[in-house]
Amino acid sequence: MTGHLADGDPAQLDLRGTGSADLARVRRWAARQLDDLGEPHREDVLLVLNEIVQNAYEHAGGARRLELTRHADPCEVTIGVEDGSPTPPRLRASAGTGFGGRGLYLVDRLTTAWGSHDDLPSAGKTVWATVSCTLAHQEPCR
Repeated sequence: MTGHLADGDPAQLDLRGTGSADLARVRRWAARQLDDLGEPHREDVLLVLNEIVQNAYEHAGGARRLELTRHADPCEVTIGVEDGSPTPPRLRASAGTGFGGRGLYLVDRLTTAWGSHDDLPSAGKTVWATVSCTLAHQEPCR
């Protein structure tokens, strides 16, 4: 699927068999789905998507599926990433000096809401986040 998403229609990408090395391809796919968003909104969505997918690869047994749903009113994009672990993500304090540990902090700061829900019977979960264009630095959806 290419081009922008219709209001409320989800776009899905199968991520089974992919890994961290595929993140650039996943971001390009998502950017094509959201090509009509204002650049600041699209960049925030791509950053949040990157963090959630990377967490699935590193901490949750791998990513299985990515779903993007765009809504024009209110102007927002919801990202859902299905993974292989039932353990919910936890926002925790960063270690301060090294790399890592800041991904969910970014997700928390750039979204209006985020969380996870169990995916039965797959024994995994979906981590989701909603990025609104109502932040001061963003433009309304077109």
